Amino acid sequence: MMSALHGYHGRFLEIDVGKCSFAWREISSDTLRQYLGGVGLGTYLLNRLQDGSVDPLSPESILAFVFSPLVGSALTTSAKFAVVSKSPQTNRINDSLSSSRFAIAGKRTGADAIVLRGQSDQPIIVSIDDSSVQFLPAAAYWGMECSEAERRIRDDMPASDAQVAVIGPAGENLVNYATISNDGRHAGRGGHGAVMGSKNVKALVVRGQKCVTWAQPTQLNKL
Repeated sequence: MMSALHGYHGRFLEIDVGKCSFAWREISSDTLRQYLGGVGLGTYLLNRLQDGSVDPLSPESILAFVFSPLVGSALTTSAKFAVVSKSPQTNRINDSLSSSRFAIAGKRTGADAIVLRGQSDQPIIVSIDDSSVQFLPAAAYWGMECSEAERRIRDDMPASDAQVAVIGPAGENLVNYATISNDGRHAGRGGHGAVMGSKNVKALVVRGQKCVTWAQPTQLNKL
């Protein structure tokens, strides 16, 4: 991990939901400087980790939740995350942005990006708390609409400050314009909810205590 790199942790978390396994992968400072922001880094990871011919709803397809270098700062409107995948609607690279506390909690897991790949054989929740990853059964929440599922999952989590991104019945049934919901907001373009549903992932839950630094924090706060 490259702690001297301001705004970033210098690594991403790659999770295979089919194998219930995960690994931390380093991201070089040159890569982070070349591919700026959540969309830039997400596009880099998509091109690096999957072939362009992959079906977006196949186990080989990846779904990336990506956090920019300003997430967690005091800069207004910076609490956004990008979701990047191949779109089941267009069969092209697709990104969506969403604002919420999920962005801050996701980055505080210590990851600049969380990448989901594979396909679970049953509905699951992927829960990340700092550097630990759990794969929890989600059958009890399957079929719930987004708002109810998010509320129930958050209530059932041990930590009250856990943040949740969920899909509803549209994502579960692979509707190609389904969204991913968090705090009543949506990563809404191009069918990311269907990609998440194809992996049998009902929700991604994030929580963490890891913070990044900024090169000029006083000036950033003044700005």
